[in-house]
Amino acid sequence: MSASWASFIGAFIRRVLKGFKTRIRDEIEGNFPAKWGGSYLFENYIIGIVTVILILIVVIYGFFRE
Repeated sequence: MSASWASFIGAFIRRVLKGFKTRIRDEIEGNFPAKWGGSYLFENYIIGIVTVILILIVVIYGFFRE
């Protein structure tokens, strides 16, 4: 997965968590101040990676569950 997809997923998840009160373009471009990751784009990237890992865990668990 490329960094741009991870950042996009992170921006979308962050927008959902904010209750769709922001524009997706502002989320993707990082037009807000960073809170914990140094830059807003890096925070979106980390959120995207964590989201993809959680989705993979749920899918793998669903396939190999008895």
